[in-house]
Amino acid sequence: MYFKLLRSSWDDFALCAGVLAGFFLVAHIVTAVVLAFFSDGTSLMISGMILPIVSAFLILIYSLSYSGFQFSHLVRLGCTRRRSLALTLGAAAAVALFCMLLSALLAWLELSLAPSLWQAITGCDGVYYGRDGWVALDNVSPNALFVELFVMPLWGWFVIPLATMAAGVLCGTILHRFGKKGMWALWALWMSVCFVPQILDSYLDRLPDLTLLGIGSGAALVLAFGWAVWYLLRAPVPE
Repeated sequence: MYFKLLRSSWDDFALCAGVLAGFFLVAHIVTAVVLAFFSDGTSLMISGMILPIVSAFLILIYSLSYSGFQFSHLVRLGCTRRRSLALTLGAAAAVALFCMLLSALLAWLELSLAPSLWQAITGCDGVYYGRDGWVALDNVSPNALFVELFVMPLWGWFVIPLATMAAGVLCGTILHRFGKKGMWALWALWMSVCFVPQILDSYLDRLPDLTLLGIGSGAALVLAFGWAVWYLLRAPVPE
């Protein structure tokens, strides 16, 4: 039944692919135009940073949708709660894996093909990269193109799908539990995500080790996800 469920959700995968490919193409079209008409010998390689972030929003949205609506639909069709939850989490995990793999593929394509294209556009005779310092990858000449590389750290590629999937299931469960009133809780969570990092940034010198803060936030998310799973296994589902 799991693969049947995935086949019925092919349009979700198609939409994710379209969104990621769209961001990728728009970024490179804009970059090509800027290099062609306003080139100053520099460029940016950002797919390895932007696409995982876009994927995070997609995973959050679909995890919320599956846990908030698809779970109830499966239970009404006669599936047990355990099986419905397993199918729901499996579908969300498939979307998360698809988004991250496609993001990695597009980032690899950018790294492999974009420098040659940018050299052709600008007429530069070499490329050298900057990331955490200056790293020369060929003989640097005065006419070489400098490319600043932005890439998500390796751990981020694993943390993003897990964290956003857990957050999406939590948000979907809040809607399932509180209905329209749950929107206020989601709004408060969103405002926290938007503004708390800015507030903390103003007090970085007064804060304890940020590693402990990150571990605490992760532990809170794990506990909240555990509550979401516990509730969905016992939640009333309207006919």
